Amino acid sequence: MDVSNAMHVLDGIPVSGGSGVGRALLYEETHDVRAAAALPPRDVEEEIQRLRRAGNLARDDLAALHESLAASRDAIAQIFTAHAAMLDDFMPQLESTIREGVTAEHAVQTVIHAAAARIARVKDPLLSQRAKDIVDVGRRLGRALRGMMPEGPETGHENGPVVVVARDLTPSEAVQLRGRNIAAIALEQGGHTSHTAVIVKSLEIPCVTGVEGLAALVGPGQMIWVDGSQGRVVVEPDAAAMERAVELGRRYERLEAALLEESGLPPETIDGHRAVLLANIEYPLDVEAGLARGASGVGLYRTEYLYEAEGGLPTEDEHLAAYRATLERLGDGLLTIRTFDFGADKESPLAATAPEPNPALGVRSLRWCFAHEEPFRVQLRALLRVAAEGNVRIMLPMVGSLEEVRRAKALLAETAAELEAAGIPHRADVPVGIMIEIPAAAVTADLLAPEVDFFSIGSNDLIQYDLAVDRMNPRVEPLFRPSHPSVLRLLQRTIDAAADAGIPVGMCGEMGGLSIYTVLLLGMGLREFSLTPGYIPRVRRLLRTLTMLDARRLARECLRLSTADEIEALLRARVTPIGAG
Repeated sequence: MDVSNAMHVLDGIPVSGGSGVGRALLYEETHDVRAAAALPPRDVEEEIQRLRRAGNLARDDLAALHESLAASRDAIAQIFTAHAAMLDDFMPQLESTIREGVTAEHAVQTVIHAAAARIARVKDPLLSQRAKDIVDVGRRLGRALRGMMPEGPETGHENGPVVVVARDLTPSEAVQLRGRNIAAIALEQGGHTSHTAVIVKSLEIPCVTGVEGLAALVGPGQMIWVDGSQGRVVVEPDAAAMERAVELGRRYERLEAALLEESGLPPETIDGHRAVLLANIEYPLDVEAGLARGASGVGLYRTEYLYEAEGGLPTEDEHLAAYRATLERLGDGLLTIRTFDFGADKESPLAATAPEPNPALGVRSLRWCFAHEEPFRVQLRALLRVAAEGNVRIMLPMVGSLEEVRRAKALLAETAAELEAAGIPHRADVPVGIMIEIPAAAVTADLLAPEVDFFSIGSNDLIQYDLAVDRMNPRVEPLFRPSHPSVLRLLQRTIDAAADAGIPVGMCGEMGGLSIYTVLLLGMGLREFSLTPGYIPRVRRLLRTLTMLDARRLARECLRLSTADEIEALLRARVTPIGAG
């Protein structure tokens, strides 16, 4: 290990905001004990009983964990309810594997961990990060077979606060950090949408993931500064960096407390122009985070998470149960459900054997739904049924033409007629909107607007397709410019077309949550912002510090400029960001 006293700065993925400093606690994740495979035939039934006893022990532990969390952190408790269901799903296959003549431990390794390895290879980060949940279940069952239960990093005997440094953490390991003297967490792996990330955010521990090369630089007890807001880890910070770390931590805590106190205030400008702030939802677990920050509903409910690489596409009842659970959490709040958006960087179920040469321009999103009409109809049936129970609207992704809108609406009408004939309660006139993600849709927004009930601008893909820039490719990422004049013209065209047709238009991409662009978009006429929950309080605060007159003037000036550099310089000179936004 190359450990020195020189200061090193590493970048990663910001997961949980704040600034934390402490001594490094290197956590070695629990490794599974390699088990002998062979099992005499006479011992098979006894081994199955041993597995069942271990399964009961693991379920009891998960139930106790759920109960300890339910009162204060129900969303986190639900993660371990899902783990219990996952355990139940694996048990029949585990028993079948044991009947082939192997030990229970070997069955766990070959069945559960093989499933985790397959999902970890999925390109969609939302799905691939679920592999950690499966590993967690496998480890819990493996330890139960040995009469033990999962443990997290042992921090009780450390002097002062510590920074947990690890390759990764499972959800069980993360939840064990409750109430301990943890200043921050720095991980080499992981992302911002995993269950581990959800737990860390709930515990309000500063965290950065995806920090490559961290383990090679850190030794036990070294001083570490984690800036969870900026996604930065500093090993052996010097005196100036330490002073800045402490000050940033204090400022972040003061700002977060103040912003949360403002969650009940209306998101309106000084001169009384009100906006709508909604939450983007990766998991149903994120609903509470949005509501706690004052979201009036959900502007983007991603349904791809319902697909399990092992279990396949959801049934109609599974769709309905998931949507209903979220609707119940929202009460009267708006729930905007996006139909399947498979393809490109998301694993595509039922895909052709031959990989597509350019999946970003291939059979993805609504094109996938048309190519796989039966699972699309299953989803539409569930959507129409849940729409009868609350404030629900349907959103179609990656629309490129009027023909596609009409085809989707025809399928929806056919599905409604089937439900009517079967006497199943539903809402046939549910509002249907489209995402503006393809330049063709923005250019023809005036033709599309009369056919739909709302627009939602997916800024990430719109910018990517407009500028021919892969935002995930670091070699061209600097060319991904939301301020490019072409992007702004497409946005203005879309906003104007929605206004002319009298339909609402919002944005569910990251652009809307960045302070300089929030003001610009407001001035261009956007009134609905669907955001990652953490952005909501900052956007509310920003709206309440400006006038619509100033926002409109700034937008007009920006639209007259010729380059992205000029536009960004003007925005940064005129707009003061709120916190990290």
